Amino acid sequence: MMVEQPFINILEKIASKSPTPGGGSVAAMAGAIACSLAEMVCNLTIGKKKYADVEDDMKEYASRMKEARKRFEELVDEDARAFDEVMNAYKSNDKGKIENAMKKAAETPLNTAMLCREIAGTLVEIARKGNKNAITDAGVAAYMMYTCFNSAVFNVRINLKYIEDENFKEITVQKLNEAEKEIKESFDLIIEEVERELK
Repeated sequence: MMVEQPFINILEKIASKSPTPGGGSVAAMAGAIACSLAEMVCNLTIGKKKYADVEDDMKEYASRMKEARKRFEELVDEDARAFDEVMNAYKSNDKGKIENAMKKAAETPLNTAMLCREIAGTLVEIARKGNKNAITDAGVAAYMMYTCFNSAVFNVRINLKYIEDENFKEITVQKLNEAEKEIKESFDLIIEEVERELK
């Protein structure tokens, strides 16, 4: 997996003239970072007497964040592979292969966006119940999650432009619109929580 490489090597690969890893992979990285920070907040809460009443919750949230982080890590590589498949499909000049490759290229960042939807509610709970000394870390996690989602949406939309299946496009856009509303609500709740603690 690309994320197992030294961080500086990953940055060099992104900066190179190779089209992969690109924005879709970077979006998934942002999601992985969001989960890591959220898991840290949980770990900074677990074992503290002041937060003993929420310890079981935080252990569960930490487990969720760890699982989601691993999935985001997989999506980093999946996005790059999906783009490579598109390039190979275009070389074949086979319209069917191109259409299928473009759908997969849209589905991968869609999966990234939907994973943001899955973790958004848990991030709210972590911000509310977690160690208040780490509240800004919860806030940064929220911003990274929001960045991940919006970046993934860009990558879905650019691929939808080249897909002919109108039903596929309609369903995909509907999923994004529904997720966007939920994620924005969760993001706003977390930022309100952070701002409350900073006053």
